[in-house]
Amino acid sequence: MRRPPHIVTLLVALLTVVTVFGVGSAVATTVGDSPEMPYSVTPGNDTVGRLVVPDGSPTRQQATADLAGALAGDQEQLQTTVETGQFGNSFESADNESAKRTVVEETLDRLETRTSRLQTERQDALRAFAQGEIGSAGLFRELARIRAAAEGVDERAAVVETVVQQSSTLSLSADATGQLAGIDGELITLRGPVTERMAASLAGTAPSRSIGVQGGDSGVVLTTIDDGGTFVREATLWNERAESGPNKFVEGDSSALSRAYQRAQETYPWAADNMISGLSVTGFGDSTVYGVDLTHSHGDLRTYLDGRTTNVFYEVQQLRLSSLPTEAVATNTTGELLIQVNTTAIGPKTVTVRNATTGEQVIADITVEAQRVKRSTIGSRLWLLDANETRTITARRPDGTTVSITIGS
Repeated sequence: MRRPPHIVTLLVALLTVVTVFGVGSAVATTVGDSPEMPYSVTPGNDTVGRLVVPDGSPTRQQATADLAGALAGDQEQLQTTVETGQFGNSFESADNESAKRTVVEETLDRLETRTSRLQTERQDALRAFAQGEIGSAGLFRELARIRAAAEGVDERAAVVETVVQQSSTLSLSADATGQLAGIDGELITLRGPVTERMAASLAGTAPSRSIGVQGGDSGVVLTTIDDGGTFVREATLWNERAESGPNKFVEGDSSALSRAYQRAQETYPWAADNMISGLSVTGFGDSTVYGVDLTHSHGDLRTYLDGRTTNVFYEVQQLRLSSLPTEAVATNTTGELLIQVNTTAIGPKTVTVRNATTGEQVIADITVEAQRVKRSTIGSRLWLLDANETRTITARRPDGTTVSITIGS
């Protein structure tokens, strides 16, 4: 994401008292009168809390190379190239400062409209998938196209900003700066890390991968597991982003950034208590969007709050699976071979195979029926995305001994 002057980021240091540099006031301020914890973010069970979608069941889908999806992305890139060139030509050929300003204003208006339309298209696609009107291939194709279009909007906005900054006759007006900030804030949810990985699989630049999808009328959660053992999760809740109303974070004596940080602390107490480093609060000009980033003992959290609702509307988590606490939910034994399924509070399940007598992990091939995958691992540990489906898992030791277990509904 671009970091132009209209985006303000403050770093937060962990001292005896938590303060925000550049603000000069402690962050121990409240937002409104005794705010309640947002219902949309669940408290952590010995781990970070998470933004949840109240409707819809988790499903596991496969993102594979898709020619139509790749072509749609190429078309969006071509459109970006054409429109960028058109803006440059129009700006250079404008006769005077007033004409150049009109070119900038009309271009930013179109980018604002395009960004708003992409948001609607994303919600429509996810709702259509939740209602069974389109399948996973159609959903992924549309999400990849929208992501490519969002990248194009960002690229064109960056060109507008650069061209004006390099101009000797024109500078960015306050209104233009505000529009750029608003565009940045709107693009956030359209190109998260799970969407990025999914798009790469569709384009054929990355291997096929499993994507968890839980969507409904209220929002969507997308998840995946990287080969390096990282659980990646992005969640959006539509109704926590208001289209009108006062920005409550600007009320009171402390800065809006301070109050947004305070709200993030209230919403993610475990993450705040177990924070390691890297906390920052970002404001997007006059937009009501505020981003809070921090690193905690289980991974990284990036969360976005709306000043009108003071709640989280978008969240990205990248968690080390090996750090997450787990709880056993199912076991089975055949002879001396034991298979166990553990679950985490945040979703993924892990499968381990051990010697039933000694408790030591053993080498075994693990086959997951519904996934049609087969892995042989030292330690026989396999992570699975959460899904509302029945899965039979079978472990086979080199001597031919097998043990199976069925999980799900």
